[in-house]
Amino acid sequence: MIKISKKSYSGVECLLALVIMPVLCGTFDVQSDFPLFAGAADVEKGPELDLSKIINYNVYSKIFVRKREEHKLLVNHFQSIDDYAKRYKLMKLGIDEVIRVIREEGGKLRGNRITADSEFPKIQELMNALAQFLENTCLFGEIVLHFPDMSYRMLKSVTDWRELLTQALTYTETFKQVLDDKSIELLNLLNQEINEDQRTADYVNPYRDQEQDPSDASKKKKGKTKPKKGPSLIPPKNEL
Repeated sequence: MIKISKKSYSGVECLLALVIMPVLCGTFDVQSDFPLFAGAADVEKGPELDLSKIINYNVYSKIFVRKREEHKLLVNHFQSIDDYAKRYKLMKLGIDEVIRVIREEGGKLRGNRITADSEFPKIQELMNALAQFLENTCLFGEIVLHFPDMSYRMLKSVTDWRELLTQALTYTETFKQVLDDKSIELLNLLNQEINEDQRTADYVNPYRDQEQDPSDASKKKKGKTKPKKGPSLIPPKNEL
């Protein structure tokens, strides 16, 4: 066990901090997002980098695609956890954080009237708010679609989650200049998954079969009995 601030955290929880939190944090980092602009060892002092002059929708759309790849790695990580209870615990922490981000950053965007028709935000706080909102909405979609039953269990205590997520994905879908085709498809599937009245006749969640409690699979295997070999005491029936 690792102790931090007088509270004990398991190795799994510490792994979450390393794996999921950087993904949830959709802020702009100069060194990671623009490596060519940072780390110049031969310059002692220089002008402060003004991201507002660099970032626009076209540039951010490329960053967004990279962030979406990180989401897929996170889903793969969840799927690799054989212990159902540990997977549930990690995902619960992740979903709680995603909901918090969508609520808080959504409030900033609404308060400042940031829409897809607006120019890309020039204020750092609003740039981060928009990035976190769009990215976390898609991450929420990945989690709910890949682990629907588990996600619904977690969301029972959040009374307005369906309305919150529907509004979030509707808002996110308007940013066509940012979204890639796969993310657009994801949001469409998500809307049908969480809103049954929106489903088409041929709707199928392509990821639902991937969600399975490993213990259930082992129970099924144990439940299967192999036919005994050797002579039978019951005489064979002769057909007439």
